[in-house]
Amino acid sequence: MLETLALKNPSHLYDRLLFALGGLGIYAVVFPLLYTFAGTFTATLAVIPMALIGWLLGVRGSLIFGILFHFLNDYLFELVGDPGAVALIPSLVSSFTVTLIGMTIGWIHDLLDRVHKQTAELQEERKSLQNEMGKRMEVEERLTHEALHDPLTNLANRRLFINRLEHALEWNKRHPDDLFAVVYLDFDRFKVINDSLGHNTGDLLLVAVARHLKASVRAMDTVARMGGDEFAILVEAVNNNDEVISVVERLRESLTAPFEVRGNTVTMTASIGVVLNLLQYARQEDILRDADIAMYSAKAAGRNRYKVFDMAMREEAEDVLILESGLRSALQNSEFRLHYQPIFSLATQAIIGFEALLRWDHPRRGLLYPGEFLKVAEESGLIVPIGEWVMYEACRQMQQWHLQFHTDPPLNISVNLSSRQFSQSNLIAQVEAVLKKTGLPSKNLLLELTETTMVEDIEQAVTKIDKLHKLGIGIEIDDFGTGYSSLGYLRHFPVNSLKMDRSFTSSLDAGKNGIPIIRAIVAMAGSLGLKVVAEGIETAEQAACLTELKCDYGQGYYFKTPIDGDAAERLIREAFNK
Repeated sequence: MLETLALKNPSHLYDRLLFALGGLGIYAVVFPLLYTFAGTFTATLAVIPMALIGWLLGVRGSLIFGILFHFLNDYLFELVGDPGAVALIPSLVSSFTVTLIGMTIGWIHDLLDRVHKQTAELQEERKSLQNEMGKRMEVEERLTHEALHDPLTNLANRRLFINRLEHALEWNKRHPDDLFAVVYLDFDRFKVINDSLGHNTGDLLLVAVARHLKASVRAMDTVARMGGDEFAILVEAVNNNDEVISVVERLRESLTAPFEVRGNTVTMTASIGVVLNLLQYARQEDILRDADIAMYSAKAAGRNRYKVFDMAMREEAEDVLILESGLRSALQNSEFRLHYQPIFSLATQAIIGFEALLRWDHPRRGLLYPGEFLKVAEESGLIVPIGEWVMYEACRQMQQWHLQFHTDPPLNISVNLSSRQFSQSNLIAQVEAVLKKTGLPSKNLLLELTETTMVEDIEQAVTKIDKLHKLGIGIEIDDFGTGYSSLGYLRHFPVNSLKMDRSFTSSLDAGKNGIPIIRAIVAMAGSLGLKVVAEGIETAEQAACLTELKCDYGQGYYFKTPIDGDAAERLIREAFNK
C-alpha cells in the first residue's frame, strides 16, 4: 500500500511521515521534562496540543499514542510508586523513539530509492515502447505503400487504381457534372524490345516510361502500372469528353519521343483504349474490361493509335470470346481438318508435294477457313497446340502416302509455322518428336516461315533455323516480298526456297508490269542457290509467263484448289498411275 501511494506522489508521503515522526520525537523529549519539573498534571495537559499538532499534520494516530502513553504512565506510577523511577520511563521511551525514527527514516529512504528506481525503469520502458511503436508504424507505412504501389516504377498498382476508381464512381454518383475517364495503354511490340535489349534494359525503359506518363498528366490524375507493359490512367474532374481526348492525343504524341536507355535510343508507340461516359457503369471491373477491349481494338487496327470504347466493340469481344471457347472445344473434339493444295513443277507439270492448309469443321457453322479464326487463335495462344496438331497430322498423312504409293522422288509436305509456334523454346524437340512418331524422313518436311517471324529476333531465328537445317528439314520463306524491306537478312539464314507472294503473280495479268520484279527475284534466288515457288496461279497465261521467267514451282487454282485427304489420294494415284 505504501509503495502504491509512493508511486502516485512519493514526495507528499515523505513530508507527511517526517512531520508525524517529528511530532512524536518532540513529545517523547518534552514529556519527561514537563513531568519532572511541572508534575503529572502539566505533562498530561501537554498531550492535548501535541495531539492537535499531530492531527493537523495529518497523522491522527499521534492522538491515540499520547493517550496510551498517559495511561501507561499513570499505571506505572501506581505500580512503582516512585516518581523518579517513573520519570526514567519517558527517557527510555524517548531513546527508543529516536532510534525508531532513525530506522524508519532509513527505511523510507530505501523505499523511496526503490520507488525512484522503478519510476526511472518505467520511464525507460515507456521510452523504449514509444520507439518500438514508432518503428512499427514506419514498417506498417512501408508495407502499406508496397501493397499499393508497383515495386519497379513506384506508380500505383492495380489494387490502388481500382480503389481510386471505386471512389471516383461514388463521387460521380453524387456529382454527375464532375466527369472522369479511364485510359488504358499497352506498348506496341515491347516484347521485341525486351528480347533484343534484355530484360534489365526493358525494366529501365518501363521506369522511364512511367516517369514520362506521370509528368504528362495532372497531379489529380492517377497513373498505375497494371502489369507487364500495360498502364492505366484515371483522368478526373473534366468538364467534357473533348478534354479527355485532348489529354490522350497529347499523351500519344509525347510517347513518340525517343527514350535513351543504357546508350540505346528506343522509340515507343502505344495502343490506347479510352472509356468515357462512366455514369452508365456501376462496377469498376466493367470499366476496366471495356477499356481493355478498346485498347485491343486499337492494336488490331494497326497500333500506335487510340480507340474510344463503344458497344460494338463489346459485341465483337464477346464474339471473340465465343470463338476462342469454340477453338478450345475443337481441339478436344477433333474438329480440325487438313486440306492439301498440290505444288507443281512449272517445267514438267508434275506434282512435287502438297501444302497442308487448316480447316475447322464447325459443328454449327460448317467448314471455316483460317481467315475466320486464325487471328483469335494467335491472340489467345491456341495457335501453338493447333500448330502442333497440324504438323503431326500433315507428317502422318504424307508418310502414309509414301508407304502407299512409293513415288519417285518422294513427295514433300509444306507446313506453316506461326510466329508464336516458332518462338517456342522446345520447337526443335517438337519437330524431332513428330518425325520420330510418324516416320516421315526429315528431307520431305518443309516448314514455312514469314519474313516478319524470322526478323523479329534474328539471332534466335538463325540458331533455330540452323538446327532445323542440320536435321535435314527444308525452310521456306512464305509470302516473300511483302514483309521485310531489306534482303540482307537472306545471307544469315540457311533457307531452301522462297514462296513468292500471290500479289506478284496477279501483276502478270494486265500490262505484265510485275515481270521485272519477278525476274529479279528469280535471278537473286538462283544466285543464292534457292528455289522459287509462285503462289496464287489462277490462269494459263500466268503459268506460262512464270515458266518463261524460270520460276521453279507453282500452286494455285489453275492447277488445283485445296482438297481433302481422300481427294488428294486420288490425285496422287492418277498422277503417278498407281
